[in-house]
Order: sequence, then structure tokens, then C-alpha cells
Amino acid sequence: MTDRDVVDRVRALLDEDGKFLPVLGGRGEGVLTGIGTVAGRWVAVWANDPSERAGALTSQGMRKVLRLTDLAVRSGMPIVYLADSSGAALQEGPASLIAVGEVYRALIKASRRVPRLAAVLGGCVGGGVFFAASSDVVVGNLSGGYAFVSGPRAARFFTGEEVDVQELGNIRNSFSAGTVQLVGEDEVSCLRVLRRVLGYLPSTTSEVPPRTGGWSPPSSRPEVPGGEDEPYDVRDVIAALVDEGSFIELDAGHGEAAVVGLSRIAGEVVGVVANQPSERGGLIDSRSAEKMARFVSLCDRFNIPLLTLVDTPGFLPSRSEELSGLPRHGSKLLHAYAVSEVPKVAVILRRAYAGGYVSMCSRGIGADYVMGLPNAIVAVQPPRLAAEIIHRRELERADPSAREELLRRLSEDYERTFRGKEALIANGVVDEVVEPGALRERIVGVMGALVESYRKRLKNRSKFYFIPY
Repeated sequence: MTDRDVVDRVRALLDEDGKFLPVLGGRGEGVLTGIGTVAGRWVAVWANDPSERAGALTSQGMRKVLRLTDLAVRSGMPIVYLADSSGAALQEGPASLIAVGEVYRALIKASRRVPRLAAVLGGCVGGGVFFAASSDVVVGNLSGGYAFVSGPRAARFFTGEEVDVQELGNIRNSFSAGTVQLVGEDEVSCLRVLRRVLGYLPSTTSEVPPRTGGWSPPSSRPEVPGGEDEPYDVRDVIAALVDEGSFIELDAGHGEAAVVGLSRIAGEVVGVVANQPSERGGLIDSRSAEKMARFVSLCDRFNIPLLTLVDTPGFLPSRSEELSGLPRHGSKLLHAYAVSEVPKVAVILRRAYAGGYVSMCSRGIGADYVMGLPNAIVAVQPPRLAAEIIHRRELERADPSAREELLRRLSEDYERTFRGKEALIANGVVDEVVEPGALRERIVGVMGALVESYRKRLKNRSKFYFIPY
């Protein structure tokens, strides 16, 4: 494929033997608009044409995008944006800005009905970056993409800062910031990623994601260390629970204390949300809370059931986190789970303390079914900290030489009250305790029952419920 050739880009995204139908003439006014097929399914595609005024967002070009967006919503087609634009057309002045605003409004409304995906293949500047960043999934081209609101000249004009294009908006920085959720080494790999992600999403918010046959079970079993502070990579647990090779991790460069992504379990699309014990022990910070909240909302909008894997000591206690708005970001996670209507299964892998337990799809916040591994614990605080608080006066009165031993004993007493099979069931935090080797099979059974019921409810709802455009 020739770099920056808009026709070749669109062809590389679509099926080789599929049709492409132009909308309002297809190519022209700095943009190519039309519909085509990806894996046999119709999608609406618009791509900036960098060969014409550097892909500037002209008022006439935006009129074509408005027409395509309207067609996509009415016909129930996902919308894909291939970005390579210098931003609003300077020569047009306010006319271009008004048109950009109209398109942005139409795209946001379209998000109520259809998936929106974007690939930053070249420049993604000004209004274009908002088109991309507001999409459900954004892929970035590491070998030539860049994304920013205001460019180097604007930075120098307003702040005096000297910075070049790549320093300001290279894709690695966008990935770290969460603007881009997935990356590709080049344009071809970016478009390949887009095609794969589309296979996990329904065409509209009234439908369920497509099932697939020919899936393979995982080749390993989930393993969680027994030591409470022993780190491990939760991706290994995910790989042992989902269909072989089906997990697509999103936002891996952002909010590393959590792992989220799309997967399949027995052929059904499932969204996975997990704490990451290898990062600060799985403590939830502002970035990971926001990341999980965004993903939960995405899954709820597109009828994707959720599997939540819990292993967290709670929210990260620090002055910087509180000042950065941790309560605000944490409440977004609570809100996302509380309002979501898709099937929700949670598994307590090892520990779930304080607000971390509540926010990670707990029974109180709306989990449909909760499992726990045999050594799991759910408590208001870690045992040692809880003992220090509850028995503060007793510890203060104790002989200093015996204080550590007393604290150890009190911690063990507290822990026995909340850890293990009997405590988990007696305290009402799980529906059942499952051995690690049986966890995948149990998830398949529970999720299958919940999804079947949800499909029936969704079918009945779709007869009278319509998300307005």
C-alpha cells in the first residue's frame, strides 16, 4: 500500500472481494466517504485525503461526513474514521469551524446507536483529534501517526514553548495518555487491528455481538500466588480463562494498575476488567479507575457481558492521588458498574479490601454472580491495618517488647473472620467458592445462562425501545 493514498487505505480496510459504494461522490473536498464490507458486514468509512490541502476539514467535506453519518445510523452500520488531517481549513474561517462542530455533534449522537472506531494513520490535528478521541476504540500508527489539539506553531505563539510535531503528539505519548487504545507498527497493521476489533462489536446498540464457532479452550489453568503481597501478571490468569488467543487488551499504555480488554469465552464476546497486582499491588489510582469506567460503559452500550477479576487492596492512598481527583475518578467506576445492564460476573482471586471491593463489581454495586477462589478474602481493610485501628488502645497499653506479637495474633484473628470458603459465603460476598482448575468451566456455565436471559430481554426491549439519534 502506498503511504498516504486514501483510496489504498480504504481498500486495505475493506474485504478484498467486497464492494465499495461512494457517498456524495466518494473522493473530494479533502475526504473520501462511502460504505463497504468488513468480514462481510457493512460499515461506513470516511478518510481524510492528505493529497488535497493536507486533508483539511472543509465545510463541503464535512457535509459529506454528515451525510455518511446519517446513513450509518439509519442503516445500522459501524462508523470507521481513518485520520490524516491538518485540522480545520484556515482559509474558510468560521465556516469550517461551524462544520466541524456539526460533524462532532452528529458523531456523538451516532455513538448512541452504532460503534465508532478510528485509526490515526497520519496527522490528527485540531478538530480531527476530537473526532478520533471520542471514538469507542482508537488505533495509532507508530511509524507516522501523531495527534494533538494545537500544533508547534500555536504552542510557540501562546506559550513560547519550542516543540516539534513528534514531541508534541507522537503515538507512544498518545498511547500513554489514553487517547489511543491500541497501536500498530505501520498502516497495514493498524487497519488489521481495526478489522479484528470490529469482529467483537455488534452493528448497533440494539444487537448483541456476533458469536463465533471453532474456538479453542485455553491451554493453561489460572494460578494465583498464595502470598498476599506476591506480585503476578493478571494477564496470565485472563489467558487461562478466555478462549485461546481471543484477548485484545485495550489501553495497555495507560492506567497500568488495571487491565481491560475484549475477549471470547466459549465463542461469546466478553469484556474483561481486572486489577493488576504487578503494578503497586493492584491499588486503584485515578488513571486506572477512569480506564475501567470507560471500558465498562463501552461494554454496557454494546451489550457485551462483563467478567471482573478482583485482586486489590483498595484505592491508592496518597496526597497526590487525592489532589488529582481520585474520589471523582473512583466514582466514575462505581457509576459505570451501577448503571450497566449487561450480565456481570465477578471473581475474587485473592483479596478485595475497602472501596476497591465495592467498586470492582461487588454484589452491592450490581454483580449478577460472584465467585471466589478458596483463599480469597474480603474485608474493610487489610488484616494488619484493621487490627491496628480496632485494637489501637490495647496495643498502646501493651509492653513494647510484646506489641508486635500481639499485633500479629490480632491480625490473624481478624483474617480468620473474613478469609476462605466459610467466611466468604457466611458474609454474603460470594455465591460460591470455586477451585482454580474448575474456574473456567464455571464461568462458561454461569455466563452462558446470564447471556441467554439477557438476549431474550434485549429482543423484547428492542421492539419498543429505541435510542434516539
